[in-house]
Amino acid sequence: MESPHAVEEFRYRALADPTRRRILRILEDRAKPATVEELAAGLGLHTNTVRGHLDVLEKAALVVRSLEKRASPGRPRLLYSAGDDSDPGSGGYRFLAQMLTTSLEMGTDDPSAAAQEAGRTWGRKLTESGDSVDLSDEEIVRRITELLADLGFEPRPYGEGDSTTIDLAGCPFRDLARAQPDVVCSLHFGLLQGAVEGLGGTTTVESLQPFVAPSLCRTVLT
Repeated sequence: MESPHAVEEFRYRALADPTRRRILRILEDRAKPATVEELAAGLGLHTNTVRGHLDVLEKAALVVRSLEKRASPGRPRLLYSAGDDSDPGSGGYRFLAQMLTTSLEMGTDDPSAAAQEAGRTWGRKLTESGDSVDLSDEEIVRRITELLADLGFEPRPYGEGDSTTIDLAGCPFRDLARAQPDVVCSLHFGLLQGAVEGLGGTTTVESLQPFVAPSLCRTVLT
């Protein structure tokens, strides 16, 4: 029998591939299970490619396979849905995060402000280098995008005039953020603010909009 640590490590390896993360996110957002053909059409990939990714996700217990129930003659199709424990932030780290967010809510009159300030402190720690080099706005956006990817998001930046919008797919703590948005989303907002401050320059974080779509948040840098 595999140890919990080994299982968790296998799950993280399964989710290291961006295509598998997209497949899992699609299944989580769907109201009903999907066929391989439906997933392949949505991703623009060959069915055999999608089938291979699904095999890895199933072995990691991140998706569940079932047979279609048919009322008419014909071979039933295979259906795939997200597992009950599909969140990549599950396990010991996720439980620790739950305890910390609950403690923060109980220990202060304004948990949102406290979480934002804590995130701001860590954001500065993650980006401050001590160099006096002035970074361009484009370089700051690039480094923030890399930081978000390192933290487990799937950032997609695009420009709009004097601002840059970054769509944030696949939040590693999305179910916890849905349950305790005042803490988790404020923490992420503060982290972005602190990261930008640590990089210097004139760029600021204008906003962080949680869940503009089921698995999508959005931040705007100006």
